[in-house]
Amino acid sequence: MHRAHRAHLNLLEQLLPFAILVLIMDRVGGYSALTFWTAIAFFWLRVAHAIGMITGIAKMPVRPLLFTGGWICCLLMAYSV
Repeated sequence: MHRAHRAHLNLLEQLLPFAILVLIMDRVGGYSALTFWTAIAFFWLRVAHAIGMITGIAKMPVRPLLFTGGWICCLLMAYSV
């Protein structure tokens, strides 16, 4: 239960900035192949992070790399904005 809660908190930490960037991208109309693949990568990185965190399969250094990948997606989306 504790692992699921931590995975949820980690998701919230990245989801809000990413969602805001996507909404800004929608308003400025700057969608491109980069933003499309960044959104897909963000989704699957977060799924992999949650599964790895809850099951305990993703140990060091895999889990931090997955988490960092989510932030890289946020930075790529911010760059596109």
